[in-house]
Amino acid sequence: MTNLMRRDVLGGTAALAAGAVLPNHAMAAEPNSYIKDKVRIYGRARGAPKGQMGFQWYTGKLWGKRTLDAAVQFFTVHGFSFNRIELNADGTLSQSMVEVGFWCEPGTFKPADEWVNPINGLACKPQHYKSPQKFVFDAQGNAMRPAGAPPVEMFRGTITDPVVQGDTMWIGEELIVKAAIPAPATPPADPLTVRVPVQTSTSLVMYTLNMKDVATPDSQWMPATMNYQTNGGWYPWMRMGQEMGGIMFQLTGKKLKRKDEMPLALQVLINERHPGWLDNPGV
Repeated sequence: MTNLMRRDVLGGTAALAAGAVLPNHAMAAEPNSYIKDKVRIYGRARGAPKGQMGFQWYTGKLWGKRTLDAAVQFFTVHGFSFNRIELNADGTLSQSMVEVGFWCEPGTFKPADEWVNPINGLACKPQHYKSPQKFVFDAQGNAMRPAGAPPVEMFRGTITDPVVQGDTMWIGEELIVKAAIPAPATPPADPLTVRVPVQTSTSLVMYTLNMKDVATPDSQWMPATMNYQTNGGWYPWMRMGQEMGGIMFQLTGKKLKRKDEMPLALQVLINERHPGWLDNPGV
């Protein structure tokens, strides 16, 4: 595990239950009713009905800062994911997902394959990402560690209680992780890729829903927009060594009905870097 982003700590191999579908519950307008239904609502917000393929696009900024310094924008981030969501008979929610993302020059779709870190002035080679995730929330909305996931000192993940104001609902996911990072068995050629031995991550995602859509049957696709913030440690390739500080994601995005609804520039970039993946994502 190179960094404690959400895709790392949830990147295990937990199996999904087969054949489960989202039941069509009637929901009252009382807040407590929404809280009781939060696992189901979150599943609808994030994915497509009945375990069908879901699509999500996002974009935003990646910031970096030393502990006592002001933040500096490192990259514009562009990403896209496929997912399948299942509400199982026991009330648990399973998700299988795979995403790709690119660190791009600010304000562009041009991947930053060579990059000078503006904090320390060192030349770096950013590693764009492609990662699978499989995990399960229990019936109360608590994330369960997937089988095969890296060991951590603390892991707390939960679906948030819905917040309703007027015709809008917000529901999200909070993931807090702390882990000791073992020293490499063989010292790396570049000592600046070795970071402080304890890493933390605070990962916060929020979906915005229209109450009219929340009230529709579970068999109906539900629109949702997304905001995402994460605070975590440096990536090793940033060559920050033992410097105290870290990175922050600031992303916004939305569910798509079709994958070709993502920006054309991102489609072109994905096809260049991952030929065939959009047609066969493996999820």
